Amino acid sequence: MDKIAPMTEFTPPLAETSKWPLPKAGRRVVIPQTLVDELAGHPLCRDCQPHGVGYYPAAAGHHMGRVAPADDLFIYCLAGSGVAEVEGVRRPVRAGEVLLLREGRRHRYRANPGDPWTIYWVHLGGAGVAAYFDEIQSDERAFTVSVGVHSRLTEELELLLATATRFQRQHQLYAANLLKSVLSYMALMRRQRQSRNAALDVARVQAWLQTRLHEKIDLGELVAATSALSRYHFIREYKRHTGQTPMQAFQHLKISRACYLLDITELSVADVAADLGYEDPYHFSRQFKKVMGVAPRDYRRERSAHLRD
Repeated sequence: MDKIAPMTEFTPPLAETSKWPLPKAGRRVVIPQTLVDELAGHPLCRDCQPHGVGYYPAAAGHHMGRVAPADDLFIYCLAGSGVAEVEGVRRPVRAGEVLLLREGRRHRYRANPGDPWTIYWVHLGGAGVAAYFDEIQSDERAFTVSVGVHSRLTEELELLLATATRFQRQHQLYAANLLKSVLSYMALMRRQRQSRNAALDVARVQAWLQTRLHEKIDLGELVAATSALSRYHFIREYKRHTGQTPMQAFQHLKISRACYLLDITELSVADVAADLGYEDPYHFSRQFKKVMGVAPRDYRRERSAHLRD
């Protein structure tokens, strides 16, 4: 921890996110305050409601401080590291840990300059947030909690991020309940940590793949980031656990994400392809049909017809 430079001074009390400059792969959405206020009393989200959601990959230079934050915040670290301070108590934040920052409590945090963190973050509020945080933490003073790197968490945080960008009432109600699922799963994982003695941590591999659905990757990059195994043994172990190769799994994750975007957005097929890192929409359509049995446009048409029936 001594190698991490001192953090900057606190900003004035703010309910908004940091102004860290987003790279191409980074994403950030702040839900309009008028919409937050409108839904604050709704029975499906008044106990726990997202105010903003983001994903910051390798967030060099990311830092923030708040004297009296107006809402709650959690930061889920997937890779790299950082440091956080709450009411004068300072702790490191490592991969697989969630940082829980409660409303009204003075805090500041930053990415490690030498090993910047990759994180999902959610600003949230509601009468039930403290209870969710209590379930995750064994001790409120321990504001960093090890929950592990899990594909389930990254998948649901991706869905939350995609849903939160839709500023309609129905989407925000769904986002609120996705958020509750994320918090509940964190609480479960805190108590039921999977053994790290296996030759291959499949959950870690799946989580890494989930965060890169917008990119093109190669197998060597995947192996180096998630395992100490050789490429041959990595493929063998992964297939033994899942029944498919890592790249087949990545393809299926991309197509699953494409189905979600085709279901809940009006994005064109070309835009969906670009969102998932395909430079050629025709190649994307071929891959989609190989997995789903129909082309993307036919999938959307059939789904729309089904919903009307």
